[in-house]
Amino acid sequence: MTNNPYWIFKNNEIAKSIILARELNISETDFNKIQHWFDLLLLKHEEATSDVEMQRDIADELEIQFNELIASEIARKNYKYILTKLLNYNNVFNDSFLKSLYVARIGALLRDNLIPKLVKDKMIVYSPEDFLHVTIYLRDNYFISPSSNFLEDILKIETVRGIIKEASVSIKLEVLKNILHIIYQKSFHHDIICFKKILKLVSLADVELIGYLKGFRVENKQGCYKIINDILNLKIREDIWDDFKIKIQLINFFDAARSANPSPAWNRKLQEVSVIIEENKLLEIVQVVLGNDNFRTYEVDYGAEWSDDVSKRFLKSAKWIKEGATN
Repeated sequence: MTNNPYWIFKNNEIAKSIILARELNISETDFNKIQHWFDLLLLKHEEATSDVEMQRDIADELEIQFNELIASEIARKNYKYILTKLLNYNNVFNDSFLKSLYVARIGALLRDNLIPKLVKDKMIVYSPEDFLHVTIYLRDNYFISPSSNFLEDILKIETVRGIIKEASVSIKLEVLKNILHIIYQKSFHHDIICFKKILKLVSLADVELIGYLKGFRVENKQGCYKIINDILNLKIREDIWDDFKIKIQLINFFDAARSANPSPAWNRKLQEVSVIIEENKLLEIVQVVLGNDNFRTYEVDYGAEWSDDVSKRFLKSAKWIKEGATN
């Protein structure tokens, strides 16, 4: 029984939930009511087979009981706690940790129905301190699924409410470090959209966060983050904030090479970059990026390779700049 992955997940998750509930001031009564529904969710996921009708019946039953729970039984302020747990369960359901079978109907119920409704509901309010505790609960995972929208939904909770704008420098630092840790854990990075969203949240006061980002690498040592690390650690301006703003612009620009040849949009971005960076410095940056040509692919396992499309876009931009500068 102790080797049952459902029991392992449930015990670990309840331990984290107790801490989160305490920090979010969830009453014991509401904690138990909410946990009852999540216990049912986990049980039904374990019982589910590939039978489509069975999955549909399970999803319908879960949705009915969820709607009854949030409609009358618990305080509305506790929805932020429920949403946090939904993100965690949805992420693990998209992995093979619990079972090899993906339960599509339950996945759709959470990912396409319950989670989006709560994420977009501005009546669900998070203080910066609340959001810090949410990210502490969410930061460590068995696996970060690219199919669960896990990172995207965490950041969307913030974007919809502008939570970071109200946070102190210290709380903002810890929140973003927790989210960056989730990015660090991802097994493969098809894009850097979430990382770029974090870069947009950095402000003049975030000196320690800028230093942290300069040291950031991902666990799988993927090339795209190696190139980003190289760019962030170049010296372009003496002023820390001016230097960092230019590097954000560079990362967005180098990631914009999405066509076979330079597009009008890419050329406009090049002109914008050329205004703020002298030609010799830009060519120096280009050489740094081109020095990572061996990171076009990523070895997944047993010799299998995946295309690192982000690295390829950075390298393509660098190549175009170099070719243009020699014409």
